[in-house]
Amino acid sequence: MYVFIAIYLIALCCYFWTRTSDKIKYRAINKYIMATMYLVLAIVTFLQKYDFASYQTLLMAALILAWLGDVFLVFDFGRGGDFFLAGNICFVLYEQIVLVDRGGYAFKDFAWTFVLAGAMLLAFILASGRWPERFRYGKMRWPMMFYLSSIFMHGITGLALILMMPGTNYAMMGLGSFLFMISDIILNLYRFVFNNNKWLIRANSLTYFTGLLLIVLSTV
Repeated sequence: MYVFIAIYLIALCCYFWTRTSDKIKYRAINKYIMATMYLVLAIVTFLQKYDFASYQTLLMAALILAWLGDVFLVFDFGRGGDFFLAGNICFVLYEQIVLVDRGGYAFKDFAWTFVLAGAMLLAFILASGRWPERFRYGKMRWPMMFYLSSIFMHGITGLALILMMPGTNYAMMGLGSFLFMISDIILNLYRFVFNNNKWLIRANSLTYFTGLLLIVLSTV
């Protein structure tokens, strides 16, 4: 496992360069290596430890959709986003089931996640409407708001895992989900606000791939 993590982190360091280079072939290969690594580890762990009929299958579906998002996002931002949207929904459902089944909580105990995610979404909607020259969404404004609603719920539900199930592997999963959300916020700022800031896109890569690694490692 230590060798796997070391190789993954070396590939991530390489991605800091390939992601900001003009050589899309190297960027794609580098990204596909990392994405396939986290997916293969998840599949092997699932086959060894879990039953197909369990709700763990929902997490596998989320990770497969994230992998498809990684594959398509390199060449097609919209199609990649569609896969990530579906993946976020699966992540949220899985983590809510964990809070109820493993944590012993009732829905009302984590209803605050909807309020906080809604407040974050409202902030983005108001900001993009108030300063359209700064938040250059154009025709992508409402599709992006729809996507952001899913990633905010994913990240805030992850925060609920951290706060409500501390000291468990689910808290690690929650941290991974929260980093996933941070990565998408950074990606939005990179693509629609600041545009072509290399440090922003590197921060996006760091938080995203670290987040996915933590999510998968939490199941091992």
